[in-house]
Amino acid sequence: MTLNELLPFFGYSELNSNLAQLLKSAGADIQSLSTRTLRAEGSDAIELKSLGLELAFWEREIYEQKITSPKDAGKAILVAVFAYGPVSKGFKPYLGPIPFSDGPITKREDALREFGTPQETEVDKDIVEWDQWAKDGLQVRATYHDDASLWNLSFSTPFK
Repeated sequence: MTLNELLPFFGYSELNSNLAQLLKSAGADIQSLSTRTLRAEGSDAIELKSLGLELAFWEREIYEQKITSPKDAGKAILVAVFAYGPVSKGFKPYLGPIPFSDGPITKREDALREFGTPQETEVDKDIVEWDQWAKDGLQVRATYHDDASLWNLSFSTPFK
């Protein structure tokens, strides 16, 4: 499973049979999302640690308030995918292709080269925590460790 396969499913829910089949092919079950967690916390996730991926789902009402109308009638809406870098506790590094990029991204320098000048950067005590870009209607964020190595890349639907 790759990011390129997942990104077209943003805005779809647990009712989408193609998304369910894609997750099943990676050994995950979209029905494992907890209705209780969605209701109580507003979100839930499916971790694919061996692939270096995490899929974030929002409760429908929150998605409608912060993003837009979902693309189907389900309750758990796919809003973001995280691809983990080489040093991310508990996750193997994501090794698949990276959208909007021609090469691997393992540090900030790579992200800047591949994605260009960020629209937004968060700096704390002279350490860059993350950079963010808008690419083809998606929000792309690279979050870094203190040494500027990649912690994760996130691809998400932008907020209203």
